[in-house]
Order: sequence, then structure tokens, then C-alpha cells
Amino acid sequence: MKNFIARFQWEPAEQSGISEAQIKSAFERTQMQNYPFISLSLMALFLLYALLQATVLRENRYPIMIVIALLSTAVLFGLRRAVVRGNILQAWADWLYMITMGLVLLSMMLRLYFTADAKQTANLAFFLVGMGMVLFPMNRFLVMTAVTLIGWLIGALLMPGDEWVFYGVVVLAAAATGGIAQIMQTRTYRRVEILRIENERLYQETQHFNRQLEQKVAERTQELRQAYAQLERMDQTKSDFITIASHELRTPLTILNVHNQILLFDETIQADPELLKRVNGIQSGASRMEEVVEAMLDVAKIDSQSLTLQLAPLNLPVLIRMVAQKFRAALDQRTLTLDIAPMRDLPEIEADSGALEKVFYHLIINAIKYTPDGGRIWVEGRPLQEPNRPPSVTVSVADQGIGIAPDVQEMIFEKFYQTGEVMLHSSGKTTFKGGGSGLGLAIARGIVGAHNGRIWVESPGHDEKACPGSTFHLVLPVRQDS
Repeated sequence: MKNFIARFQWEPAEQSGISEAQIKSAFERTQMQNYPFISLSLMALFLLYALLQATVLRENRYPIMIVIALLSTAVLFGLRRAVVRGNILQAWADWLYMITMGLVLLSMMLRLYFTADAKQTANLAFFLVGMGMVLFPMNRFLVMTAVTLIGWLIGALLMPGDEWVFYGVVVLAAAATGGIAQIMQTRTYRRVEILRIENERLYQETQHFNRQLEQKVAERTQELRQAYAQLERMDQTKSDFITIASHELRTPLTILNVHNQILLFDETIQADPELLKRVNGIQSGASRMEEVVEAMLDVAKIDSQSLTLQLAPLNLPVLIRMVAQKFRAALDQRTLTLDIAPMRDLPEIEADSGALEKVFYHLIINAIKYTPDGGRIWVEGRPLQEPNRPPSVTVSVADQGIGIAPDVQEMIFEKFYQTGEVMLHSSGKTTFKGGGSGLGLAIARGIVGAHNGRIWVESPGHDEKACPGSTFHLVLPVRQDS
């Protein structure tokens, strides 16, 4: 019998990892939550029944019925109050409902006994259907159904009339209906509780996963912050080193240049070609070193934001041609062609001529360095009027060099970055792919930025055989904001 009840009442839950104890606890919790409403409804019905008995119904000649109704109301009130206050344990939910249903059944049995009317069994039918929708455990429902059927059977045996058979069928049908309703409701509640428990467990797992994820993100964020701070310290250390090294090198270089100038004009050295060659070599090396030191100082000023501009009207075409003259020997030696467009319609701009001279110096020498022998370099410019921007000029320096890969076109403006494989030990600053300080483009970007301008590069890519070339673009405002 027990297995039969379990077969209809329960469904396997272990497959979802939910125990029967969890399901039973969930049912009991639902029963306790619903009891205040159910008890309040029954209290109202008992009071209404007592009033009708006292005024309308013919059972008013049985005062015991009114007393039972009022006592049942008092008991329900006490049970409801205890449940609301939490004085009744959740594990007692089944017995709580048994007592409540027993009070209702007692009232119906008394009416059946006093009236000896077979039609009163219709109330039992309604009771069985309603009880099937209220009681959860099947064994409790079967007990109450058995008591109800026994009451009907006693009435059928002891009281006259033949209507008992008809109402017996009604009661049995109600018992079956109540049983089906009880099974369906139990299974529905069970599925709901299983889903609720699974959702709750999933929510807890999700929350746990989110906390772990947040912790991981926080740890990675902290690591990134530490790495970023370390990179900032390293970058500051590099800047400090550049500043210190450039200042420390400048003094001995000045002394070296002074003494070497004396040697250059010495008659004995002038008369000896071998000595003159060596002294000129010293002068060339010192000049190269001086350029490196000057570049280091420029970078230090840019990094410390202490670059000071001496603004004045400037004719860019004249400045560019003046810079180009410095590379005539290198261009002839490498059979390179440098074409400078007339740019007659280019207006004068307000700028620091010395600073922009360095910009075009580094751009042109960069084009020479990465353009194979026999290649072409050209410079052109035009006025520019962009929406919501002040009047500007744009100048481009293009070459037929080895090009720059798209993923490094921003990185080449960083300090010490050099694209492609360079000859690190090359002493010629205009040698093809010759090594350098790696500061030229960083200086160019810093100076252009100080002029409120922009600089960028366009290139199809890096290819030392096809030589797709690169084009550096500058945009400089005509007037500087004061």
C-alpha cells in the first residue's frame, strides 16, 4: 500500500540532485504559508453556518450544531494565531491540516446524524473534492476519505430511504475526483518545488561563479595596474637616464669639439694629409654624437613637457628646402631623388622654425634611410580647411621605401622603436636601413603636438622586395591659440 501511494504521489528527484527530504520540507513550508488564508476562510464559513442555523435552517432545534460551529471557529482562530506567530513547527503541517479538516468533517457528520437526510452526503462530496486540493500527502487524504465513506455507510445502514445508493455513487465519484485532484496538485507542487530548488541552486552557483569571476577580474586588474605602474616607472627611468646622460655627455663633447677645432686649424696637421683625415674623422664622430645628445635632450624636454616654442611667422617651403640642402651629398651618393613641390599657395604659419626644422630633418632622413638606392622621395603641401577646425596646412613626406606594417604604424612614434631589421652598428646616418637612436619620429610627434598639430603615417605594409613606400602626413594650424 505504501509503495502504491508513493507511486502516485512522488516522482524521482534524486536524478536532479534533490532529495526527498528537500521536497517534503518544501511542501510543509507551502502548507504553513497557505494555512492562514485557509483557516480564515473556514472560520468565516463556520460563523456564517452558525448564523444560518440560528435563523434560517431547520437545524436550529439542535443547539449543539451552533456550539460545534462556534467552537470550531475558536479552534481555527487559535491554530491560525499559533501559525502566524510561529509557535507551530513546520514538521507538524500535516497534523495541522488533519485537525482542521477533521473539524469540518465533524460538523458535516453531525448534520447528517441529526437530519437523517441522504442529501446531506452531497456536502461530503464537496468536502472530499476540496480536501483533495488542500492536503498534500496521499496517506492523509486516504484516511480522511475512509472516515467520510464510513460515515456515509453508517448513515445508509441505519437510516431509512433509498436515496443513499444514489448519493453513495456521488460520494464515491467525489472521492475519486478528490484523489485525482490531490495527485495532480501534489505532482504540480512537486515540479514547481523541484524547479524552484534547482533555480535557487543555479542562482547560488551563478552567484558563486560571479564572485569568483569578480575576484579574478579584480586580481587581474590589480596585476595590470601594477604592471602599468611598473611600465610608467620604467619609462620615467628611461626619461631620467636620457636627461642625465645627455647633460653629462654634453660637457665632454663641447671640450672635444673645442680641442678638435684647434687641431683642424693647426698648420702641422694641415700639412699632413693622414693627420688631417684622422682629425676630420674625429670631428665627424663628434658631430654625430652631438646630434644624438641633442635628440636625447629634445626627448627629455618633450617627456617633461618643458619644450618651449619661439613662435614667429614661418614660410614652410623655404624651411623644407633649407633642410633638404643638408642631404644633397647623401642623396647623390645613394642616387636618390628628392622632389619638393612648389607649394606656392601655402600660407605662412605661426611656428617655431628651429623646432619644425628638426621635424622635417627627421622625416626626410627617415625616408632616405628606408628607401633603397635609386628610389624617389617627394614632399608636397597644401592649405587645409576642416569642419569645426581652424585653418591649417598639411604637408606630406612620401618615399618608395620598404614600407611599414599596419600593426606598428603607431608604435614607430614611440621612443627607441625601429621598424624592420636595421644595422645596429652602422655609422652612416643615411645608410640604407642604417641604425640610429630611434628617437627621430618620437621627437617629430612631440614637436608637432606642441604646435597643436597632428602627425601620422600611411603605408600598405612592409615589403623589402616590392617596396610599397610610406607617406608621413603633418597637419599644422596656421595660427597658434594664445
